[in-house]
Amino acid sequence: MATKKTSRVLEPQQQRSRDTVDRLLAATVKALDQDGLEGAVVPKIAALAGVAPASIYRRFPDKDALLREAFLHMLRSSNTGNREHLRTMLLRDTLEGSAAQLMELLFAQYRRHPRLMRALMRFLESEGASEFANEVRLHIAENIEQVVEVLQAFREEVRHRFPRRALQFAVLSAAGAIESFALEPVSLWQTVLPMSDRQFQAEQARSFVAYLRQP
Repeated sequence: MATKKTSRVLEPQQQRSRDTVDRLLAATVKALDQDGLEGAVVPKIAALAGVAPASIYRRFPDKDALLREAFLHMLRSSNTGNREHLRTMLLRDTLEGSAAQLMELLFAQYRRHPRLMRALMRFLESEGASEFANEVRLHIAENIEQVVEVLQAFREEVRHRFPRRALQFAVLSAAGAIESFALEPVSLWQTVLPMSDRQFQAEQARSFVAYLRQP
């Protein structure tokens, strides 16, 4: 299947214009965080950015182009922050402690920003096999790899034949389960095995460690 091309925004040349674009991207992320995809309308975004709605269309071909750039801006910022602080935020003295902390961090992003995370997932689904969707997945993959790199500190405790692959599998499995539990109000987790957030985090941490230590 061919990759669908998406319209890209040219980098503004003047500092004043760059500042306006930065405000618009921040305002778009804030609108998505507050009201989700449906609530991120141009008048609200413009008001949050302190500009006229017409200013948006002078810089972006349409609202979807603005949303794409805002999501990518958010993911780039997240990865930059992780490169600087993830080891301190995640790494604990033991594998068990680090696994519990990982579940806490994963859960926090969904519980603090549920509308924003749902908006990203829904928008990504609507984009299909586009350049934007591929770029988003690359940023998410980078985030996962940063976590794996930090957890390499416990490489000697991983009993799998391929320790890095095992860490990748464990992190991806935990992230997928937490995304489903946190963002889908009626998922199989709630139907088959209802539990509190804390209980779910604890079980995910146990499963994470048990898998890595399984010969």
